[in-house]
Amino acid sequence: MKIAIRGEGITDIGTLNNGLLTKGAILLLIEKLDCYQKLYNALGCSDDYNFIEWCYIHKKEIESASLRRKKIVLRGKKQNRINGTDNYLLKGFYNNSESFAYLAKEQEADIAIFFVDSDNEAFEIRYKQVKEGLKKGDFDITGVPMIPCKISEVWLLCCLEEYRDCAKFEMLTNDKNSLDYPKKQIEASGKTHDKIAKDCNPNKIDMPSFNQFRDDFKEAVNAYIGGVCI
Repeated sequence: MKIAIRGEGITDIGTLNNGLLTKGAILLLIEKLDCYQKLYNALGCSDDYNFIEWCYIHKKEIESASLRRKKIVLRGKKQNRINGTDNYLLKGFYNNSESFAYLAKEQEADIAIFFVDSDNEAFEIRYKQVKEGLKKGDFDITGVPMIPCKISEVWLLCCLEEYRDCAKFEMLTNDKNSLDYPKKQIEASGKTHDKIAKDCNPNKIDMPSFNQFRDDFKEAVNAYIGGVCI
């Protein structure tokens, strides 16, 4: 099977070099989830034979595809205002995630995971943008928004904190000049993103944005091969 995933940089999903994917911290967390491991076993995977292929789609490739579709989107703007999706189009990630879905279809992906930080936008708004775009691109249940609130480092901070009271990290400042900025806290720990992910048990992470991703991923896997993730 194939899982398409949107990548931003080496410290989150990873990087693609000459067709080879070097996995980043967030992708390492996905592969340690109970649901991923159950899928791995259900497909008969092993160290010698892994039947799960990651289809890495970089954000720049998606942005190029979105620009090609821009005129089509604008022509449909009036109708979208009527059906209530105009705000998603104006914000950008509806169109972006829809373009990603089409690229994932071209690669014959079975599940599509759209990773993006919520940054300074409300998590709920960005989640709806991405979910609707994936649905429009024919990934309804099997389209998975993966949206840290506010950036992916908040999930890694939960690992460092040994999973205690992790919801508080989603309230941290997004001011890059602040010592409380999540990336600066990771740097201050002296550990790399990958080291934190390798030492982490993501099944113990309990924070709203990660819980939403984990639930959506379970739903997508169960839609692909029924009853694997209970």
